[in-house]
Formats: sequence, structure tokens, C-alpha cells
Amino acid sequence: MSLHLSGTCAQTASLAAIFRSLPHQQHHASPQHPMRFLTTRLRPRVHSSLRPSVRRALLTLAIETSCDDTSVAILETKTCAQHGHTCAVLHFHKKITSNNTSFHGIHPIVSLYSHQENLALLLDEALLHLPFQNTSIRKVPDFVAVTRGPGMRSNLFTGMDTAKGLAVAWQRPLVGVHHMQAHALTPRLVKALQNSRESEISYATSEEKAVIASKTSIEPDFPFLSVLASGGHTLLIYSATLTDHKVLASTTDIAVGECLDKIARSVLPEHILQTAPSAMYGPLLEKFAFPETPKLNTDKTLVEPKIEVKPGEGAQRACPHPHHPVRAEYQLESSTAREYTARYGTRYDYVVPRNNEEAPKQNSNSWGWVFNRPLSKGAGGLKSNSMEMSFTGLLTAVERVVEFETDKSSGKITKIPRLANNICNKERRDMAREAMRVAFEHVASRVVLALEQTSSEKLASAPITTVVMAGGVAANSYLRFILASMLSINGFSHVKLVFPPVSLCTDNAAMIAWAGIEMYNAGYRDSRTIRSVRKWPLDQMLSPPID
Repeated sequence: MSLHLSGTCAQTASLAAIFRSLPHQQHHASPQHPMRFLTTRLRPRVHSSLRPSVRRALLTLAIETSCDDTSVAILETKTCAQHGHTCAVLHFHKKITSNNTSFHGIHPIVSLYSHQENLALLLDEALLHLPFQNTSIRKVPDFVAVTRGPGMRSNLFTGMDTAKGLAVAWQRPLVGVHHMQAHALTPRLVKALQNSRESEISYATSEEKAVIASKTSIEPDFPFLSVLASGGHTLLIYSATLTDHKVLASTTDIAVGECLDKIARSVLPEHILQTAPSAMYGPLLEKFAFPETPKLNTDKTLVEPKIEVKPGEGAQRACPHPHHPVRAEYQLESSTAREYTARYGTRYDYVVPRNNEEAPKQNSNSWGWVFNRPLSKGAGGLKSNSMEMSFTGLLTAVERVVEFETDKSSGKITKIPRLANNICNKERRDMAREAMRVAFEHVASRVVLALEQTSSEKLASAPITTVVMAGGVAANSYLRFILASMLSINGFSHVKLVFPPVSLCTDNAAMIAWAGIEMYNAGYRDSRTIRSVRKWPLDQMLSPPID
């Protein structure tokens, strides 16, 4: 508790300095933003008659501190007069990742210290990139967005308390964002950024080219399925509307990202682990398994928003000059499953197994060991078609292959210990490929089941034609290809797959800003009294549990 209080005091002192640095102007509670809130657990929604009726633009500052990334973003949206679509620009986006490499995983206290040390510094820098209201005065954000949950409690409170301080200082509303909702909405953010580029709107000078931004018009439109795969979550979500999300499948134990990180610790050669830039080993596992795989983005004219650098150093997404907003191009990969497999069919030597029994035979190797798809044998195979996911069994299987010798004649693991030096890189590479294949087929099979169920049970008010991949694991190109391949072979080749840019798959404040804007436009505001929520089911987004 003392750690949290000391961090809060430091943030409060910095907030005072930040507020003093702004141009001297009076800030009064506007009648357009009444500070009246409900006292129940339900999230308050401003009545339509109380919402701003005319708005030339919508500007927000967002904070993300749910785990080990400290991130701040300034995002502005407008509605383009040419086509009526929502356009967005990032005036500032930067994050700093805590250095957890010596712990081979995320250490809560180290991450908390990083938030306490770096958040105020990022805010100092971000305020220099607020757009100008006129030649000498910068705009004050219309509201402050912050990750409310789920996540690590003390880390969340560091961001929450800082956001409250800014909201009070500026006399602006506060919007607490659900972290997983923000991941699911990331493709809509990227599309808005693309719209800005395509419309060639200059947010610095061309106010007349934009119209009211009171409604978000963006793709992908609801409803759609979301696969939220990260180090802490593995969820399959049916997103009917902005606030209506139904969890169709989830993991009963660990998340797929955690599984891959731990597999990487067992499989990767020691020199790779020792030189890893962070404790997130999943991306290293993919790179080791497919060393010659080209980058996903083959269009050299499009530049991804690079916001990750070395742990503890931060990642620059700020403007080159405070008077000019960032004009980075973003690539949202959106194509049908059929188109995706056709485009990348030569990248991987992969064929979808006909069934669970054929998979081990089809993927046999000279080493003798085999990894079975999770839940394919449990309860007599009945769970293979359930809406469950499990990854501890796969993790244990990989660890046993690394630790003990395999009887090549029977394919069974013996009790003879195995020396790490006796495992060649070729076998380690095969382990990495097979472990990822099995894990990703497991996830993709649940997407197929969900599409079948939503079609047969008429769950959706409209046919599901889009599947969104989000979360850190969504950056894995092998996962993307396996998902597209399994959809194609199971009669869903027409379904559109939407993948955000790789660097926006991981935690970042830009997605928090966008989710905040969507919620703000829908009329949602939060009281100054809200608390962070450590465990917050997505299907309880409007009635967060008391944590």
C-alpha cells in the first residue's frame, strides 16, 4: 500500500506542475458537460439532450498502465465532409516498457515502479503536442480516457489517479476504458487513421474540411467476432454493439500468450534468452521457428507506427515538432480467408489436418515426439468440439520433451533425463513450429465452432462476416495463416479477417484513446469516484464488479 501512496503523491505533484505549464485560462464546468453521475454500479450515460450538439472535433488524452507498459496518447477525431467517415490523427503516442528481463516474466513491483517513474514524464512531453486552439493557446482535451481494468491493481491505480487529477485540473469528464474492449476496437482506430490519410485532412489548419464528430462511422461495423489473444487473456467474443459483448469461448487455465512465453523459455537456445530485449518471448519463438519468413507488411510505401523499443527506454511516437501533428500511415490488413491463404500460401509448409486423429500422423518427425491439440483426447474426445480452450497440457508436453528422452519406436516420453546441450537447434526449431501449430489450431477451431453456432442458433441479428484478431499474440503471422486456412477449409472462406498493424496489437494508449472516444460519443461518462477493476469480465462492461 505504501508503494501505491508514494506513487500517487509523486503523480499529484507532477500534475500541479503540468497544469501550471498550460496557458492561463479559466476552466469552468461547462453546461455541455454536467458533472452529475449515477451512484449505482451501472455506468452512467449522458442523456442525448445533454450531449454536445455541435463539435468541430473531439480531442482526448489517454493513459494506459494495466500491466508493464506505461503509455500516453493524444488522439483527435473528426468526421470527413467528403464521405462522412470518421477520421483520426495521433498528435502524440509514446510508451515505456518496464525492464523485466532478469525475472523472465513480468514482475508486478518492477512494473509499478516504472509507471510511477515514467508516467509524469510522458505527460510532460505529451502536453507539448496538444494542438493549438490559436497561434498561442493550446487546446485542452475534451475528456480524459484511462484504462480502468482489467489488469494489475496497483498499476491500474497509478494511471487512474493521474487521469482523475488531470480531469479535475482541466474540469473535463473522465472515461474509464475496458482494456479488452480497446483491443477489439483497434481495427476501427486504424481505419480512422487511414481515413485521415486518404482524405488528406490537415488537422493543424483545415477546420473547415471537417464536420460534426458526434457519431462514429467506421469499419469494421458491428456485429463481428473478436479473437482477443494475449499474455493474460484468450477470449472469443461476439461483439454485437459497442457495449454488448458476449464471451463465446475462453481458456480454463492459462492464456495462449503465457503458454507461448513459457514454451519459449524451454525451447529457445540460451543465448537468445540472455539477449532478449524483454520478457515477452513469444515473438522470439516465432522468429526462431521461421527465421527466413518475410515481414507481413510487404508494401514499402506504408509505414507501421513503431512504438516499441528497448525496455525502460520508451518508444517514440511523438511529433517531430510540437506545432505539427503526426502524419504516420497505418496499414489495416483486411481480406477474406480465401484471399489471405492465396496471398501467403507459399510462406508456410502447412496443410490443415482432416481431423484430430490425422494431425499427429501428418505432422510426425524424426525425433519421435508428437504434440496433440489440447482437449482432443479429454473426456473421450468430447471436449474437442466444446467452446473451451486450454493450454497447460501443451505446455507440459513441450517441457517433458525438453527434459526427458523420447523412445522413437513408441513415441513415448521416458524417464531418462535429457541434457540441454544435446538438443540441436533443428530439433528446437521443430518444437517451436509444432507447439505454435497446435496452439493456433486449437484457437482457430473455436473460431470455426463459433461461426457455425452463430449461424445455426441465429445469435447474430445479422450474419457474421468479419473476424477481428486483437491482442499481442495477434501479431503472430503463423497464427494468422492457420486461422485463414482453417476458415477456408471449413466453409468460411468468404469471412473477412481483420488484423491491426503489429505494433498496435500490444498494449498501447492509442487504443485506449479510441475506445474512450467511442464510449464518449455514445454518451458514457464516469464519476470521479470510480476505482480500477482488477478482474472485469467483458460481458459485464456496463456493470463492472466491485473489486
